[in-house]
Amino acid sequence: MSDAVLERIKGVLYGQAVGDALGLGTEFMSKEEVGRYYQFGLTRYGQILQDGHRRRWAKGAWTDDTEQLLCVVDSLLACGEVDVVDIAGRLHRWALTGKGIGQTVGAVLAHPKFLTEPHEAARAIWEASGRKSAANGGVMRTAALGLWDYSDPAKVRQNGEAVCRITHYDPRCVGSCVVVSLAIAAMLRGERDVAVLWAEAERVGREYDERIGEYLARANHSLAALELDEGLDAEKGEWGKIGYTLKAMGAGFWALRYGESYRQAISAIVMEGGDADTNAAVAGAMLGARWGLTGVDSRWAAGLVGGERLASVAEGLWTQLK
Repeated sequence: MSDAVLERIKGVLYGQAVGDALGLGTEFMSKEEVGRYYQFGLTRYGQILQDGHRRRWAKGAWTDDTEQLLCVVDSLLACGEVDVVDIAGRLHRWALTGKGIGQTVGAVLAHPKFLTEPHEAARAIWEASGRKSAANGGVMRTAALGLWDYSDPAKVRQNGEAVCRITHYDPRCVGSCVVVSLAIAAMLRGERDVAVLWAEAERVGREYDERIGEYLARANHSLAALELDEGLDAEKGEWGKIGYTLKAMGAGFWALRYGESYRQAISAIVMEGGDADTNAAVAGAMLGARWGLTGVDSRWAAGLVGGERLASVAEGLWTQLK
């Protein structure tokens, strides 16, 4: 395995964490609100508004998105394989003191079967929603599955399905996890043609849900077409559809196709508001797989709180995968 692969593993981890940490600054804001609070853009962690939500994290700290990804990675390194029960246990222990836990994840973790049969717990919560819940809590930790077994697309797909269904059972969630994981794995194998990555995502996505293709088409049209702050009205306490898994997936693929640089693409996504930390985390991981760590904005990467942990985890993954 070449050092170039390690560079991309680091790119994925740092790319996700930076997008997550910066995206916190506009999470749960409408695009209009983002424009009012950050008239000249959000370019430094120090600018992040310190309201009741955001002050729970230090400036430059990642949120639950990257914490859950690290739960998955820590399990992979400890077990040497995808062990859904072990991952479930790590997610459960993290959640005891974790911040920012989504509604779907919280409900599944509280299910009595979660620690022994997480897939059954996730299915029960999904069915209780009328099979309508398709939140982004699965896709936000997907990047790890694009790294593990990256040389074998069939295993990447199997792993993505298994880890997504620990908390998110809807086929839109599973499909979005799989197509993001497959794209990351393909870039680690050396694929550089975005058109090839896109076509594969469309092909595989159709096998899970036709709506995946719809959101890829939106992403191909424009970032605005994804409506990342859709229905968000903070004053009324209405959050619309901002946490939809296909919006986060779409933001990642938009960044791959139209991102001129990591900084430009992540800045554009963050300024759209909505569930900005998740959207930027998914996009950041995908861009990190494309351009490696050197492509991730160095000032943002250096400013991460606890960033040295990412370097250690990346080295551990590289050692395991060699």
